[in-house]
Amino acid sequence: MFDVLAYLLEEFNDPAACPERDDLGRQLAAAGFENEEISDALDWLDGLNQLNDGSYDGADDGSGFRCFSAEENDRLSGEIRGLILFLEANGALSPAQREMLIDRLLAMPDDEISLPTAKLAALMVLWAQGAELPILLGEDLLCALHGEPTMQ
Repeated sequence: MFDVLAYLLEEFNDPAACPERDDLGRQLAAAGFENEEISDALDWLDGLNQLNDGSYDGADDGSGFRCFSAEENDRLSGEIRGLILFLEANGALSPAQREMLIDRLLAMPDDEISLPTAKLAALMVLWAQGAELPILLGEDLLCALHGEPTMQ
């Protein structure tokens, strides 16, 4: 699934340039991805697109400290929670984008949640919203695409 998501980030600079699901699925199959990988990635992306429709609109209006729930603490390592807080503290993620990232990480199977996949998920959240990254943070996140393998 993560190779498909990385491919989408590299192929489509603008999420609006992505074809519809069926056409995109055919394009991904032609690029050599397996059907199960494609289906999982497109389902994950559909969930992200549903969140883009305003699920966390009010998150940017408040102020305060974000505490992680018991499930989030159990499923997201301290390293991943630290990444999320670091990205928000440094202006790479808004509170709404933070919530979208947490949602999408929790949508993954436990054995697939890792620091590289969290970085890729952060990139996908920002990509889906057409957001820009501060240059130094973007370089670190892009390691999920080019420097470190996201899945074996």
